[in-house]
Amino acid sequence: MRFALHPQRIFTPTGIAYNQYVIVNDGKIEAITETKPLDCDVTELEGQTLVPGFIDIHIHGRAGADVMDATPQALQTIADALPKTGVVAWVGTTVTAPWQDIINALQQVREFCQQPKQVGAKLLGSFLEGPYFTEAYRGSHPTQYLQAPSIEALAELKEVAGDSLIRVALAPEYQGSDEAIQWLTAEGIKTSIAHTSANFEQVTTAHQHGADCGVHLFNGMSGLHHRKPGCAGAVLFHDMLAELIADGIHVHPVMMQLAYRMKGYQQLALITDCMRAGGLSDGKYQLGAQMITVTNGEARTDDGSLAGSTCSLDQALRNMIMLAGVPEWEAVQMATSVPAKYVGVDDKLGFIKPGYNASFALLDPQFQIQATLIDGQWQ
Repeated sequence: MRFALHPQRIFTPTGIAYNQYVIVNDGKIEAITETKPLDCDVTELEGQTLVPGFIDIHIHGRAGADVMDATPQALQTIADALPKTGVVAWVGTTVTAPWQDIINALQQVREFCQQPKQVGAKLLGSFLEGPYFTEAYRGSHPTQYLQAPSIEALAELKEVAGDSLIRVALAPEYQGSDEAIQWLTAEGIKTSIAHTSANFEQVTTAHQHGADCGVHLFNGMSGLHHRKPGCAGAVLFHDMLAELIADGIHVHPVMMQLAYRMKGYQQLALITDCMRAGGLSDGKYQLGAQMITVTNGEARTDDGSLAGSTCSLDQALRNMIMLAGVPEWEAVQMATSVPAKYVGVDDKLGFIKPGYNASFALLDPQFQIQATLIDGQWQ
């Protein structure tokens, strides 16, 4: 099917283009032109903005379903719900839980990714968040399942997940973590630093061995202090990606802006860390092996620790623009091109340019989602 879209603005790889046409052919972007095409239908999108579809590289669930449910039905529920928030692709994220539960979740993600054609937001693979964390900054990850990383255990997980295992998070202060990071890097799996008491020097060593991302910056890590820069200081200082939960709960808007000023848009990826309550009302919900209470949109454990978020990526984008004062084009990159590059899909997603998938989010002037297209199909 061939057609054209005519929004007021298009967020291109280099800036914002006005009153141009995006021609879509068979699910791909054929061209971007100033001239109205006469050989196909044109959809007029007056006053609206076309941006690349969002990519959430750290999400546990939404709409009542969770990756840890380890069923194709749960994964499909999440995939069906995400386009309503502008998301066109996502990385299914696990939590610390009994070992077999993690195995089951990774196996289901692998099988789901192997489908000839996915429906809804595309599941790109898995992110192992847990069990390689330490007690002090474990957050909602249950103490009884925490453990040190080992190459043997990681090899077992890799055997189950295959190439669908994109990312692994760990606390680098564990003995054996350096070897684990080196092994993961050699296997082509990205290592992220998370839920850790590690100091600046330990994170620096991990970075030298291949760790290249700090998970949900400022949360679940030793904080920024003028005499002890900690994990947060190391992530800000080094050439590492920093995830950011811009829900206004996990990180104060001043710190959101500080992160932007220090890292630039190029090294900040907006994530949701959303759990199954996303898009639903307050109440009690299961996260892994425990129950979580959601009050006024805040998800917390019984001891008061934050337990993921209920935020959507479009809301995070609006918060970066309106609360943190980030320029619109740069904020959009944090939800599109930056995560696309990090997980290696920037050859087909994250940009509006010829040859790329016709996967877009359509926004009104307030950056509210009006529609989402995935591979040229309205969702």
